[in-house]
Amino acid sequence: MHVLFVTLEVFGGAKKGGGERYVTELARAARARGLTVDVAVVRSMREFAELVDLDAPTQPMSPRRFFDLMRRCDVVHVHQLNTPGFDYAAMLAKLLRKPLVLTDHGGGALTPGRALGRLRLRLLDAAGYVSAWSRQDIDPAGTVSPYAIIMGGGDHLPEAEPLERSYDFGFVGRLVPHKGAHIAIEALPSGCSLILAGQPRDQGYFASLQQLARNRDVTFVADASDTIVASLHRSIGCLLVPSVEHYQDREFSRPELLGLVALEALAAGTPVIGSAVG
Repeated sequence: MHVLFVTLEVFGGAKKGGGERYVTELARAARARGLTVDVAVVRSMREFAELVDLDAPTQPMSPRRFFDLMRRCDVVHVHQLNTPGFDYAAMLAKLLRKPLVLTDHGGGALTPGRALGRLRLRLLDAAGYVSAWSRQDIDPAGTVSPYAIIMGGGDHLPEAEPLERSYDFGFVGRLVPHKGAHIAIEALPSGCSLILAGQPRDQGYFASLQQLARNRDVTFVADASDTIVASLHRSIGCLLVPSVEHYQDREFSRPELLGLVALEALAAGTPVIGSAVG
């Protein structure tokens, strides 16, 4: 069977967030089971890329090449609902009479298809959810059948030596409000240390985190590689996943669907404290 993954690209280059990592590891597992898997990234309706080597950055791809992959595959598996990739792939899949499967990872962007809301689910032939909560979030009415829950794994990070210094607590994720890094800092007990690894994606929020961290034993790692993340998991007493549904006057309906970083920590033998969301 030949499957085409149509996916998102949050970080770019060889760096991967949870959604990108899930796609990479699912593709690797599918190939190990004998399936042919191509991975296409749709950045916009006119910009495409291809993940030829799962461990390397994407390579530019022409719209013609994308259409050719769509034509040759047996199944189109789109990762992320609210993206140009879903709009484009859904349209072509129906035109080419290809089965269409969805796995959502939260987030996304304003796209034309988003105006249709859950009516888009009628285009799907099946769904693969990253958690039971994700299924309830995407399809509370049970429109899509068949479906499967395919949770992520955590054993994909490379072997790595611990950091030179150990920390009581750690946080791994984008520094954006719904990830709740402010709670990790505010709750840090006196005399304890915290390391936060993640790209600042909201400069105002990052400035507030830096202010909160004053006079506390807090270390920021702004752009951590997979090796550094693997080292971090082996250098902390506990990982914090303090995602929130509210921050100041902002609300977040989908702060976590799976929380892959929690599985990575557990696979490294590190306990996790997570908030009760998602």
